[in-house]
Amino acid sequence: MISPTTDYRRHKQIALTSLIGASLVLGIVTAALHLDRPNAVTLLGSIAVLVIGFRWLTLDSAELDIRRPLWLNVGIVMAAVIFVPYYLYKTRPKGRRGPAIVAFFGLVLACAFASEIGAALMLYFSGDITPTQPSG
Repeated sequence: MISPTTDYRRHKQIALTSLIGASLVLGIVTAALHLDRPNAVTLLGSIAVLVIGFRWLTLDSAELDIRRPLWLNVGIVMAAVIFVPYYLYKTRPKGRRGPAIVAFFGLVLACAFASEIGAALMLYFSGDITPTQPSG
């Protein structure tokens, strides 16, 4: 439950940081288990990222005193790349819509990079990186 005195910016920042951290951990686990295709572990990781993303959306909606309709929540689960920018466009004033949408896509890229960095670190420290042989 969110109290009326909640520091929304701080809690939203924690959620964003958690998204990056969860993506990093997902990359580490994926590399540690040598997962080359989606399975139950990647599904659970994706659900965790989705839950953290919904936490941010809940905080944002509460801060703006907006109630998201059910169809929007379902859309976000089914196609976040379409419905989160729609939400941001509808809830931000002119002049702040574009930067919010660009920041969302930046966050998506940051999560992808964090996951790849986690996988690379895991492979590096586990010694699983096979050096390439020079041709010749």
